[in-house]
This record gives sequence, structure tokens and C-alpha cells, in this order.
Amino acid sequence: MKTKNIFIKGMAALLICSGISSCSDFLDEKNWSSQTPSELFPTKEGFETLVNGAYSQLRSIYNSKDYLNLTWLGTDIITQSRYDQVNAQNQYTSQLNSSTGSYFNFWKSLYEGIKGANAVIGRAENAAIDEDTRRQRVAEAKFLRALYNFEIVRNWGDAPLMEKEILEPIYEAERVPAPKIYEAILADLEEAIKTLPVSQTGNSYGRASASAAKHLRSLVYLTRGYQTYAEATDFQNAYKDAVGLIEGDADIASPYHKLLNDFGEVHRQSNETNEEILFAVQWGKDETSGRGNGLNVYFMFPYREGYLGGSKDNYYGNDDGSFVPTKFAYMLFDWQKDSRAKVTFMSDYNGNPDTSVNGLENGKNWMQATASVTDTYEKGDATILFPTPAHSATPPANKLKPSTVTLNYPTGDPKDFSPEGEGNDYWKMGTPNTNPTTRTFLPVWKFKDSDAYFTENGSKTGTRDTYLFRLAETYLIAAEAALKNNDNTNALKYLNKIRQRAEATQGALQYPEGTTVTIDMILDERALELFGESSRWNDLQRTGKLVSRARAYNWDITNESGGAVTQLIEGSTKFYLRPIPLSWLNSLSNGQELGNNPGW
Repeated sequence: MKTKNIFIKGMAALLICSGISSCSDFLDEKNWSSQTPSELFPTKEGFETLVNGAYSQLRSIYNSKDYLNLTWLGTDIITQSRYDQVNAQNQYTSQLNSSTGSYFNFWKSLYEGIKGANAVIGRAENAAIDEDTRRQRVAEAKFLRALYNFEIVRNWGDAPLMEKEILEPIYEAERVPAPKIYEAILADLEEAIKTLPVSQTGNSYGRASASAAKHLRSLVYLTRGYQTYAEATDFQNAYKDAVGLIEGDADIASPYHKLLNDFGEVHRQSNETNEEILFAVQWGKDETSGRGNGLNVYFMFPYREGYLGGSKDNYYGNDDGSFVPTKFAYMLFDWQKDSRAKVTFMSDYNGNPDTSVNGLENGKNWMQATASVTDTYEKGDATILFPTPAHSATPPANKLKPSTVTLNYPTGDPKDFSPEGEGNDYWKMGTPNTNPTTRTFLPVWKFKDSDAYFTENGSKTGTRDTYLFRLAETYLIAAEAALKNNDNTNALKYLNKIRQRAEATQGALQYPEGTTVTIDMILDERALELFGESSRWNDLQRTGKLVSRARAYNWDITNESGGAVTQLIEGSTKFYLRPIPLSWLNSLSNGQELGNNPGW
């Protein structure tokens, strides 16, 4: 099989560690610029740098705006905020095509990751390391390769399969059938599960583990199970892997990972290495190489200087904000019964004196008045009042200013998006017919980063780890796989395990015994539990619910402005696979022969 190496001109550019330094030191940065790859990588320290480079690519993929735009916009629970930049991706208009930069950037980053993993696998034999370490590092690289290949196959289907390190440009490529890619993924994960420790702790925290590989394999089986080329046992295998990770089996005899009792503790910044986390992208506080996680601002509303009496150099005022929860997303949460509501979304109102932190350096979460505004906002003042269903009282009178904006929490029909409709006040500060860059909404709170700071040029310097896999999703995979196996009893069992953990003091959240589980119930639960974490677009794509749910609940898809017409229509299968990037096809001598995915 041939493929063109179009991404990296020099090996060292990709493979030198980028200095991840979060809770462990296994990814510490070294400067090897004076040595060539042939001199460096056979050494013990050089080979570890090679391994670290393969891990470093996780940052480029899962923290990129390209990835987040593609996995959250255009879904049932997230719509757009920065209308001028992402309307095509959210609305599925004709401007979303094979030339769209986000597609190429995502594609490119994934193959760069595979290149790095292949370099580890291919060069391990000659590295000056002991045999046990060699086996471990190769297994880690195979886990990473499996992860990157899985992202490729579930998003694009047939695609190039890079199984060896490529050092010279090759100008022809082959699109390997998706079933073959799945076979390669499963082979890599099999070795990872057999070789790696059940969990990684101490200085090895952040490395791949057998538990992470087991979780990924369950998701791989689950995803393939929906395809026309599925194996008959895919859903059974997905269920077996998920339950094996949860309860223990021959691979995971003594499960290390467990659900925490408190959903809030899962997302507490000081507790980010907790036992529920299976695999995470690490960040650190180093000013030059450790910072950079922008997830803490992407779900906050874009803020303009002087708007609502504040300045944009604070927690609610960063121009990177792009994602607005839909009315449907808000209404999924039961604020009296579900503890996840207060963790997922901002505190009850802006300026809450119990959560406000004074000082830009500490990630301030309150509005700072500007000189052009008569009112002076202080810590605890309600700048934007957004009462939730959990409110029992309004702020004290001395905390309300004349310019305070009060919005209503959505009520009524989640499919009624009209600005004047019942409970739709959160649209008043901007609708598709005015200026969505001024949309004001209750932002997502769970990624708040007390170490982040913001500047006038929109700097994002978060330090929190990015959770890729956690055990709660494993439970939901088990529930979905059981449902597809026509096992309602266990589908309900694992679904209720997650809802039981989420219960607040006001009442039970679990479904009654005998409830018939549906795929929509599982998708709703994934939205509640994994909001902003697991790819929502892939959830809808996998289950065949992309068109129906996105059209039903995402205002911007079916209520276009400016003559934009959505191509996401009933009966269409076009958007269930991404287009092969045109720039990549054009770089090949046989690009036109490869063709593209249906509809593109």
C-alpha cells in the first residue's frame, strides 16, 4: 500500500517532544536539536523523546478548534456563537465541502499522529532499552495508532492505512476499505490490552493502559456494529469489553477504575487524576510549553468591549467562545434532581459571591466594569442574571445594577426557537436574524480553569487535563450495546447506574423497573453525562440520528438567515461521512482516481 507523506518534511519536527508536563514527568521536554534522528533515536533518552512525540500529537488533535467545530457544531445540543466563522459547519450549507479547512487539518493531524506512532514501533528494536520497556512502549504506540485510525475510519470510512514509518515522499495513495482498517485497529488494541498495565499511576500517569485500550475497543466494536460490513458479534463484543472493564474479566482481573460517588468531584480541577479517568491529554503550568488548553473558553459566550458593562479580559469575555447549548440541551437537565446541572453550567448567576474569584491571574468569573459604563460592578454583583430552575431567590438589591441584564431559562417546547417564544429570553441578545456574536447564554462551567488567564488578544492558557475516556462512558457503551443486543434488562441496569450517581437530594432520577430503553434515551444520557467531552457528532452519526435530532433541536440548521440553505435533509446520507480533503487529493498523482465519499 502506498501513501503520500505530505505532512512533515522532517522527522524531528513532529517527533521531538513538545513538553507536556502535567502531573507526571514522563513527557518532560529535552532539547535534541544538535543531533540527527539516526544519532538520537537509538539512545535510551532519544527513544523516549520519540515516544513522547507520539503522545504530544494528542494535544494538536483534541484541543484544536477544527476538532471541536467538527464534533460539536451541527448537533442537537450545541449550536454556533461566532456565526461569521462557523456557520457552514453548523448549518451544513454548500460552503461545507471537501475544501473546508477543518477537514484537512483534522485529517492531517491524525496522520501525523500515526506517523509518530509508526516511528516508535519501527525504531524500538534498535533502541538501547530493556526488553520489558520495549514491549511497553510499542504497545503504547499501537494504542495511539489505533486511536488515530479509529478517528479516521469512523469519520471518513475508506482511507489510507499507514502501517510503517514512511521516510520518503510517495506521490500515490490507496484508500483501504474500512473493514480492513477496523481489523488493523483491533489487532493493535489486542496487543495493547495484553501488554499494558491495567492502569498507569505515579510518573507514568497519562500513558496508555490496558483499561484505556479496553474502553476504546468496546467503542470500536460498538461503532462497527452499526455498519453494513459489521461482524455478527460486534455488539456482543462491545458489551463484553465494557462490562469486563467495569466489573473485571480475564484482561482486567482487578479493575482499578471506578465511578466516583460525586459527579462534581470528577470535574474538580484539584482532582483531575481521579480513578474514573481512563485516559486524558495532559497539560501543565509551564509558561512556554505546558499551557494551552482552550476548552475552558470555547463554551463561553463571545464578549465585546463595553457590552453589559464589562471588559473582555475576564472569564466571560473571551473571543474564543464558539459554542452555544441549544434550548433542548438546557431542558434535558433537571435542576432539582440532577446534580450534573450545576456542575455542567455556570453558577446560578454571573457574579455569584460564592464562586467569584478576584483577579485575572486566577481565572476570574465575574464581569469587570469599564470606564465607559456608569455602573461599577464589584465582586458578587449580578451583571447577567440568568435564573435557573434551581433558583429560590433573586440576588440582594445591592447586588443588582441598573444595567444588569436578566434572561429567562428556557421553558416550553424545546423545538420552539422563536425569540419571542416562551422561555426563549436567552436568544434576545442575538438571533440568526441579528448578530449571533452577541448571543448571551448560560455557559458551560465544567471546564473552568482557575489557572487560566485572558488578555485583550484572546489568549487561552488553560492547564487542566482534557478527558478523552472515563468510566462513565464505559457504562453508557454497555447500555447501548445491550440495547442493540435486545437485552433491555442490562441496558436499563447500566443506564440507571449513571443516573443513580447523578441524583441530587431532591428526588430519584433512575428510570422505573421495566422501562423500555430506547436509543434516544441513551443519547440523552450521553448529553447529560458527557456534555463537551465525547464527540456528539459521532454519537449522532453512529446511531443514525444525525439528521432527525439535529434538525429538530438546532435552530440554526432549519432557520437559516441570509439565504443559506441547509443540505442536512431527511433521507440524506451525505453527512454521515466526512469528505476526503480536496487539497490532499490534489497533491497526489492519482488523486482523481481515488474519488470521494458519496455526495461530496
